[in-house]
Amino acid sequence: MLTDTIQISGLPETVIQGVSERAKAVGTTAEEYVRYLIEEDLSSSSLNLRVLFAPIREQIKESGTSDDELIELLEEAREEVFQKNQDKK
Repeated sequence: MLTDTIQISGLPETVIQGVSERAKAVGTTAEEYVRYLIEEDLSSSSLNLRVLFAPIREQIKESGTSDDELIELLEEAREEVFQKNQDKK
């Protein structure tokens, strides 16, 4: 199996330290831990919700909508759908 090296520069020291601590906690090296994370991510049959909703989160952030406003909008939309379903019965 052909292997290549990926080098990542510019990571904050806190990230590097966090990876090292997590790796140590599970009894492996930082390199093996990062390899595991990458392989797990790539072998996943579906995108995780964080990746899937990233564009939506970015739009919300850019819009300046607060958490409370977002919750209110979602509750209004949910109620609207509920009422439409009740009318169909």
